[in-house]
Amino acid sequence: MSPPAVGAAEVADVAVAPPRAARRPGRPRSEHVEDAILDAVIGLLGQGVTYDLLSMEMIAAKAGVGKAAIYRRWANKEALVIATLQRTFHSTARHAPEGETVREQLIDLLKQMRSNVMHTHEGTAFAVLLQTLAGNPQLMCRYQETVIEPRREQYRIVLRNAIARGELRADLNVERATIMLTSTMLFVCKLFPAFEVTEEYCIGLVDDLLQGARR
Repeated sequence: MSPPAVGAAEVADVAVAPPRAARRPGRPRSEHVEDAILDAVIGLLGQGVTYDLLSMEMIAAKAGVGKAAIYRRWANKEALVIATLQRTFHSTARHAPEGETVREQLIDLLKQMRSNVMHTHEGTAFAVLLQTLAGNPQLMCRYQETVIEPRREQYRIVLRNAIARGELRADLNVERATIMLTSTMLFVCKLFPAFEVTEEYCIGLVDDLLQGARR
């Protein structure tokens, strides 16, 4: 059977059809959807919704998307929450530490951490983190691997290099020293709101550590 004839008007429409408009500058639509989903997760957790009660239905409703849009990007709730925490804690970049000495570099890293925890959304995310991970060991391990370790590695590198240069004792426990600095800074910034964490506090914390770490 011969195909149906195409009318003259239809031919004219095809002939004069304008070229497809170029994409407007800005983020692709798919990235806007992803941002809306991640914002919904941190928003719900920030409102007190526990990890166990958090559901894909709740997230989809808050983000204004269908559940299919979520599952196209993340296989399950655990992967989605980890992605949310990764974005939150990695959206403010850590710069390479400035200074030539181990003291100068550690002080610079702590100042960066202080600024991010106290003046960006990382501080809010930390409060969410405490209630989200408390009863989820598996999620805590994933978070440790993907979010915390890359941050701590900067401190380890500074300390190892200082040991190699002879600035610090060869037997210094790098892991313990790293945790002493980062954990102390995090907890005084977020768990003691009446305590003023100044740049001088960062300097004092480094100096206290180095008193026992120098050769």
